[in-house]
Formats: sequence, structure tokens, C-alpha cells
Amino acid sequence: MQNAILVTACILVTGFAGWGTLLLISGRKQFNDISFFEKIGLSCLFGFGVISIQMFIMSLFKIGFTKFNILIPWAVAGAGFVLAHKRKQIPVPGIARERDLSPLRGNEIALICLIAFQALYNFFRALIKPIEAYDAVAIYGLKSKMIYLSGTVSGNFFQSLASNFYGAHPDYPLLIPLSETWFYTFIGKFDDLLVKAIFPIFYLSFILVFYAALKRITQSRGFSLLFTFALASVKQFSDYSTISYAELALGAYFAISLIYLYLWMRNRGNSSFLNISLIASLLCLWTKNEGTLLALMILFIFFFYIAMNIRKIGKTEILHFLIYALVVLVTIMSWSAFKNHHALVNENFNLSMVSVKDFIQNLNRIPAIIYEYQKQFFGFKKWNIVWILFIILLLKERETALSGDTKYVTLVFFLFGLGYALIYIFSTVEIRFFTQTTGSRFLLHILPVTIFWMGVVANKGKLIENL
Repeated sequence: MQNAILVTACILVTGFAGWGTLLLISGRKQFNDISFFEKIGLSCLFGFGVISIQMFIMSLFKIGFTKFNILIPWAVAGAGFVLAHKRKQIPVPGIARERDLSPLRGNEIALICLIAFQALYNFFRALIKPIEAYDAVAIYGLKSKMIYLSGTVSGNFFQSLASNFYGAHPDYPLLIPLSETWFYTFIGKFDDLLVKAIFPIFYLSFILVFYAALKRITQSRGFSLLFTFALASVKQFSDYSTISYAELALGAYFAISLIYLYLWMRNRGNSSFLNISLIASLLCLWTKNEGTLLALMILFIFFFYIAMNIRKIGKTEILHFLIYALVVLVTIMSWSAFKNHHALVNENFNLSMVSVKDFIQNLNRIPAIIYEYQKQFFGFKKWNIVWILFIILLLKERETALSGDTKYVTLVFFLFGLGYALIYIFSTVEIRFFTQTTGSRFLLHILPVTIFWMGVVANKGKLIENL
């Protein structure tokens, strides 16, 4: 019982930090336009992100990681909001957007029950075993324990990892290790079982955000629940909420960044969508090395949108793009400079491997890359029939997919395929081993976007009626 209370309290406090972040970037009026479950999902996802960034910044200033030190800024911010509410009578944020109050239909109840059962089952699977998967231990669990024991990210932390531990990837961003350290700090002890609760929380939080975002577009509760269930029930997506890897978190942040950029394109008056997209892009960078490529994809899509609509948009939208690009690029350069300062280089892929000579020499890797991905596309055990339906929709509804604002989401699939193929081509890792060990993980980064895109295209093409 005590453990359950501690875990619940940690999640609530983390969610409060995310809630405050969401309120800050949205403003009161636009914050009220976000549905309750959407707020809950974004708050949890952003909460772990902003607290992990806060802890990293604290370490740069030699501030130790104690529960008090980490929570005091959020306590001050919360007190400031309460005082502002009392003095200015600011309305407490609630649910101001129009809600669908019609009774749930039988199919909707069934879908909600199935999604809820899957989420509960994921919690059960996550919490019956400690952290045990190789990368979960070597890359994330090891770092979180080292940081917890030292009470900070010490000056020799990265060098110690590089010299003493094989496979720890000291160059990886620290969102997951610091989130685990935050959990240990909050409950006051190591617990390799309870800490895994973080990952099904990521799963459930993103499911709430995914449903809310899709419903904004389709205006159909049943339709949105159907595609939410389609995502929630994909085995690969579900499994990665139980094994303490970063793939699900990265896929969630990437999807949020693209989805909310798409929502902003449809309603440029709502700047909160763009701010949410920006925060999610930054958290992509902070989750895994691949997040840099994903954030740059988002930036390219944003640029392409501005270029295609230059005659329709005003100076405000151009300024928004410039600010967005500046923040993302400065963050990328700052993290790169930090890694260079500590001589942190990824052995699987880094820019020193990129050259025209190597590109031409390694073109013979393309058949192995295509072979691995066709195995994944037709691998029903991990993916159900998601990729088959994706290909069918892309061919059948190509006019819808390549028109209007939907074309900007469609573009990401071509950028993703090109970007990840180049990683395989330039990497010095043996290609068959590399594709077999990472192919299914990489697809998880694009899976949520894929099912969102399928929902948008199916809705526009009126392929599923009476939901």
C-alpha cells in the first residue's frame, strides 16, 4: 500500500510540473480549449521531460538532486499561481471546450473497455519483473543508478561510463535515466520493479493525447476510439511500454510534435498548438540520438509549409517559424557542443562517417535494408496489419494523402525512410546485424504518426461510416 501511494504521488507531482508547463505555453484562454484528458496526457509526458531537463541544468550548477531541490521551483510556481488567482480573480483552468455529452454507444463502450484492459495489462506486465532487458539495464538503468548514488550528474560521469562500461552509450540524451533517477529520489530508494511504472504511464498518457487530437479533426468519438484502439493494440507498441526502453517515449514525443504542428496548420490562430509541438520536438532531442533527426524532419515540414503558403500567411507565421527553428537548432548545437566537450561519440553512427565515397561504396546495403523492412511490414505478429493497411491507403487515397494540409504529414514518411536509410548506409556496423537489431525499434518511432495519418485519411475519404 505504501509503495502504491508513493508511485501515485510521484506521478501526480510530475503531472503537476507538466500541467504548469502546459499552462505556461498555452495561456489561460487556450489552455481552457484543451480537453481534460488531453491535459492529463500532455501533463504526464511533459512532466517527466521538464523535470529531467531541470535536473540536468541543476547538475551544471552543482546543485544536488534532493526531493526538496527538485520540487521547490514547482512549489513556488504553484504558490504564485494561487496568489495571482486570489488577487486578480483569474478563472481556474477548467474544461471550456464543447464536450460531446451524448450517451456512449455499445461499440464505444467496448472499445474503451478494450483500451483500458490493454493499459492495465501493460502495468501488470511491467511491474511483475524488474528492469532486465539488455539496453534497459546498460543504457538507462545503469546511468540512473550512478546518478542517484552520486546525487547529481557528476563531472566525470560521462568519462566513467565510456571507460568502464561497454554498451552504455554515454553520448545518449538523459531523459529516461534522469526520469528514473527522479523516481528513485522521490520514493527515497532503489526499486527496479516500481520504477518501471514510468513506461506504461507514457503509454497511457499518449493514448489519451492521441484520442483527443484525432477527435479534434474527425469530430467523431467512435471513429477516434477505433483508431486509438488500433494503436493501443499493436503488440510492438504495447510491449515497449513494459521493458524500460526509450523507443515508445521517442515515438510519442515525435507524434505529438507533428500532430500539433498539423493542428496549428489547420488553425493558425491557436498558438498553443505550435508551442506544444515545439516542446515535444525538444523532448525528442532529449530522449534519443535519433530524436535529432526526427526534430529536423519536423523543422523541414514546417519550412515546407511556410514556403508553400508564403503568399497566404503573414509576418506572424514567419516569425513563429523563425523562433521555432532557432530554439530547435540552438538546442541541437548546445547538446552537440556539450558532447564534444566531453569527447562523447556514438560508435554506431556519427557525422565523421558521412562522405560521398562511403555513400557510393555502401549502396550495396540497400537490398539488406529493404529486405529487413519488408519483413517488418508483413510481420503480423508484431504489427498486426498496420503496415499493409498503410500501403493500401497510400495507394488508394493518394489524392487525399497528397492534398491540403494532409500532404505535410504524408511528407514525413518519405523523410523518415530516407533519413533512417542513410543512417544504415553510412554506419560502420555490419548491416544485417544492424537492421535486425534496430529495424523494428525504428519503425516504432513512426508508428503513432502512421496510425494518426490513417485516421485522418480514412476520415477525409469517408471510408468508415456510422462510427
